[in-house]
Amino acid sequence: MQKKASIFAVAFGLGFGPPPVYAQTVATSFSTPVPATCQFSRPARIVTSLRSLPDVASEFRRIKVDVADVGGKFIPFDTEDEKSTGLPHRQFVRAYVFSDKTIVWYYRGGFVANFHVVELQMRRDTMANAPRVLRLTGRTLSGPPCAATEALLAGVDGGQGW
Repeated sequence: MQKKASIFAVAFGLGFGPPPVYAQTVATSFSTPVPATCQFSRPARIVTSLRSLPDVASEFRRIKVDVADVGGKFIPFDTEDEKSTGLPHRQFVRAYVFSDKTIVWYYRGGFVANFHVVELQMRRDTMANAPRVLRLTGRTLSGPPCAATEALLAGVDGGQGW
């Protein structure tokens, strides 16, 4: 572990003073509070487990994004050790299913850990007569999840204007 800390310190020019102190290096749940409720401009169904959204889980797997379900182990920091190898860096928090889209919150651990809020909509893949499937739209925001959800509902696209 000391070797990793030394490499980190040299890589980021922190070779002065005492070695960096890591608060935690094992997989655990995050301590950032999740808002208990949100008020949105449109009605939605709240979903509290990724297992209840197989289409969303399938889309995350399709694009090779590993997301742990609520309560599942994940890596909340950038540092990995033998206890966390193979665990995802993301954890599902909650989803809101609106009439025309699904908005998913997940927590992304790492150097700058934060909530990420992503939008999915029913779309046809390549052929006109293909069945409609739930796909990520590319619209994503980071930050306070209630405000980010409302911003996506209002049409904010990415960090600009947010």
